[in-house]
Amino acid sequence: MAKLSSYLYLSSALAALALPSSLAAQDVSEAAEEAEVAPGAGSPIVVVGSRRKDRSVTDSAVAVDVIAQEAISTTGYTDLNDALRSLVPAFNVKRLQGNDGSSFVRPVTLRGSPPDHVLLLLNGKRRHRAAIVQIGTGHATTSGSQGQDFNVIPPIAFNSVEVLRDGASAQYGSDAIAGVVNVTLKNDTSGGSVMAQAGEYYDVGGRTYDLQGHVAFGLGDIGYLNLSAQYTHQDKTFLGGKNDGAEALRAMNIPNVPVQTAGNGEPFYEAVKLAWNAGIEMGGDLEAYTFGNYMDADSSVTFFYRQSTAAGGLPAHSTYADTAFDNTAAYPGTFDLRSIFPGGFTPEFAGATEDFSVVGGIRDKVGRFNWDVSARLGNNRVDYTIYNTVNPSLGEASPTRFKPGSLTQREIQVDGEISYEIPTNAFASDILVFGGVSYRKETYRIKAGDLASYQVGPLRDLPVGSNGFQGFTPDIAGDFSSDSFAIFAETDLDIMENWNFSVAGRYEDYEQFGNNFSYKAATRVELSDLLALRGSISTGFRAPAAGQVFGTSQTSQINAQNQFILDAVLIPGSPAAQIFGSDQLRPETSFNMSAGVVLTADNGFTATLDFYQIDVDDRLLLTPSIDTTAAQRAQLAAIGFPNGASVEQVRFFQNKLDTRVRGFDLVSTYGFDWGDANATNISFAVNYNEQKLRTDPTAFFGAGTIIEFERGLPRWRGNLTLNNEIGDFNLMARANYYGSWKRRAGNDFLQRDPAMLFDAELTYSGLEDIDISIGARNLFNKFPPDRGPGLKRVGLIYDNHSVFGVSGGFYYLNVKMDF
Repeated sequence: MAKLSSYLYLSSALAALALPSSLAAQDVSEAAEEAEVAPGAGSPIVVVGSRRKDRSVTDSAVAVDVIAQEAISTTGYTDLNDALRSLVPAFNVKRLQGNDGSSFVRPVTLRGSPPDHVLLLLNGKRRHRAAIVQIGTGHATTSGSQGQDFNVIPPIAFNSVEVLRDGASAQYGSDAIAGVVNVTLKNDTSGGSVMAQAGEYYDVGGRTYDLQGHVAFGLGDIGYLNLSAQYTHQDKTFLGGKNDGAEALRAMNIPNVPVQTAGNGEPFYEAVKLAWNAGIEMGGDLEAYTFGNYMDADSSVTFFYRQSTAAGGLPAHSTYADTAFDNTAAYPGTFDLRSIFPGGFTPEFAGATEDFSVVGGIRDKVGRFNWDVSARLGNNRVDYTIYNTVNPSLGEASPTRFKPGSLTQREIQVDGEISYEIPTNAFASDILVFGGVSYRKETYRIKAGDLASYQVGPLRDLPVGSNGFQGFTPDIAGDFSSDSFAIFAETDLDIMENWNFSVAGRYEDYEQFGNNFSYKAATRVELSDLLALRGSISTGFRAPAAGQVFGTSQTSQINAQNQFILDAVLIPGSPAAQIFGSDQLRPETSFNMSAGVVLTADNGFTATLDFYQIDVDDRLLLTPSIDTTAAQRAQLAAIGFPNGASVEQVRFFQNKLDTRVRGFDLVSTYGFDWGDANATNISFAVNYNEQKLRTDPTAFFGAGTIIEFERGLPRWRGNLTLNNEIGDFNLMARANYYGSWKRRAGNDFLQRDPAMLFDAELTYSGLEDIDISIGARNLFNKFPPDRGPGLKRVGLIYDNHSVFGVSGGFYYLNVKMDF
C-alpha cells in the first residue's frame, strides 16, 4: 500500500499542475457542463447509486460519472464501448479481431473487473446478456465471461450515460459487483436531430459511414414518443503484414494465394439500430411507459492463413496433410486439398447478430408514495457463418461455406417496486423507504450447425469439421433455462444536515445455485462547504450465466509453436470435463470497500478521490489450455465426445481462485469564462488498479497465466481533456494515457511501455442549427508494438490485443443538424 500511496501523491501533484490551485471536485466526466450544467451552477442529478430523487453527483455517497450525449459524439466514436474508454479511465475495452465470438461482442472491464461484473441498465432497468461467452479473449481477466453488449443502441438516443463505480449487487442484483452503467434515453416532446459521420483510418483502410437520427413527438399534452435510428457501415482494415510462406508461394507462381493473410485489424461491420422511449399520463399521477431497442448487425473477420505447401521456412497447414484413407473402401479416390485451395486459404468468420428488448410498465412517481410495476423481454441471437474454408475429412465432397450454428440468450423479468418518504422531525430529512420483488428467467439456446460443419468424413485422420470454427453438434444443442427470484429493500436519510446514510439488502434465490443475501451501507459526511468524506461497504453475488454452465465449442487455435490445433471448451462437470478434473460450478461472492474525498468550490472547481477494494471468492474463470494426452483422447472418444480422438487441448470453467482488485479513481473538473463568447472546460481523470490472486493459483494457473492475470492490463489509466469555446468555434483536445503492461507471447512475456495518444476535434457552430466538426482519434497515428519475429513471419506485425486499438489514427467529418 506504500507504493499505492506514492502513486496517489504523484497523481495529486499532476492534478495540481494541470488545474489551478483553487481546485475542488465534481465526480463527473468531461462534458458534465454540456449536460446543461453551467460552471458553478450545480451538478447533474443521478439515477444510479441512490433511490433519492435529489441526489447530485457531488451529493452522492458513491462515485458516479455523468456523461452527456454531446460528450460521446466529441470522441468521434459511434460505439459506446470506445466512447466510454475515452471518457472514463476506469473503463476499458479491447478490439479482439479474429478471436471467435469476441470479435463481435467486445469484453469490457470496469476497475479491472470482467464484463459480467459490470451491470448495464437502460432507463434504470436491467439489460439482457449477450449470447456470446468470451472464450477467445486471450486474457485471463475477461476470458470466459458472459456480459452484456454495450453497442446495440444509437448514441443519438442517449440523454446521458451514468457510470456507477462501486459495488451495487444489493441494489441492482447479480452482475453489479464492480459497478453499473445506466443509459438514459431522451424523453423530449418535440424536435430532433440528424448526425452524419464519414471517416477512415490514416493508411490501413477501414472507411466508415454513420448516419443517426432522432425525432420526438408530444402525444397531446399527456405524453411523449422518442424514436432514434442509426446505420453504420465500416470496412475492414488490413495492417500490411506479409506472410513469408505466402510470399514464397507467390514467387513460385502458385495460383490463388490470398492477398491478405493476417486479418488482425478492424472487422467488417454493418448495422441498423433502432430505439424508442415513450410515456403517457393515465390520469391522476399514473404514467404508462415503454422503451426498447432493435438491432440487426452483420460482422466478419479474417482468420489466419492456412498454407498449402511448405515454403518460406513455414510448413504446410495440417489440412493439407496426406491421409491414410486415400484409395480405400472409405474413400476410393485420392484427395488433395490443393485442388480446391491451391494457394492456401484464410477462413472468413461472420456473425449475424439480432438484438431486441422491450420494457413496459405503469408507475406513479409523484408525491411521497411511488410505485413501479414493469416487465421486460430481452433477446440476443448470433448466427455464425464460416466460408472460404473446408472440412478436410470430407475430401472433395466438402463444401466451402458452412453454418456452424447459432447462440441465443433470452430473458424475461417482472419487477414490482414501491417507495415512501416518511416525514419525521427526528432527522434532517424524510426517511426514504424503498423495496421490491423481481422474477427473472434466462434461457440459453444452442442450435446445431450444418451436418458438414461437424461431420467426421471418410478421411478421419484429417482435421474434422469446418476448419477455423467447428459446428455445434446435435448432442450439445438444446435450450437450457434458469429461474431466479429476488426481494430487496433500501432506506436513505440525512441523519443531520451534513450527514447522509443509506443501507440496502437483497435476497436472491436461484433455481440451480441456491440463495444468497447481499447488503450495502454507504455514508457521506460534509465537513464544510468545501470538503466532504464518503464511503461504502457491500457484498455481492453472481450466479454463473447459462452460457457458462452449458456453453461449449470447438475451434482451431494457434499454439505457442504457431501450429494449428483443435481446442475444445467443455461443459463444466460433464463426463468429458470430469476426465480433466472438472467440478460443478458454484456462485461467486464479493466484498467491496470504498472511501473517498469530495472537494467542491463555489467557483466551479470540483475533484473527487475514491479508493476501492473488491474481493471476489470462488471467482469463475476459464482454465488455461490443457494439453491432452493420448490416453485422455482415447477416453473422450470412448464416451462419444465429438472428435475426441483429435482434440489436442481443452478448457472449461471452474471456481478455483479468490481474487482482489485494489486501486483509486481521481476525477477533477473546472470551467471558466474568459471573454464575452469564450470559455474553457478542463477535465482530468486518473485510475490506478491492481489485480491480485488471493489464493495459491499454481494448481490452476501456470506462472505465465498468473503474470497475465496480474499485469496483463495497465495499472495506470488517465486522460486530460480541454474544451475551448472561442466564438462560433469549439476546440476539443484530449490526451489519453495507458500505463505499462505485459503481453503474453507463448511461454514468454513482452513488456509494453506506457503510451500516450492524442485526440482533437474542431467544431464550427456559426450556421443556424448546424454543427460541422472535423476530428482525429489517435492524432499522431500510433500503432501498438509487435509480438516478436515469429509472428511477424506470419504477417502479424502489431499486437492484436493492444489496450488502445490496432489500426492507428482515424480522421472523420461530422455534421449535425437540430430541428
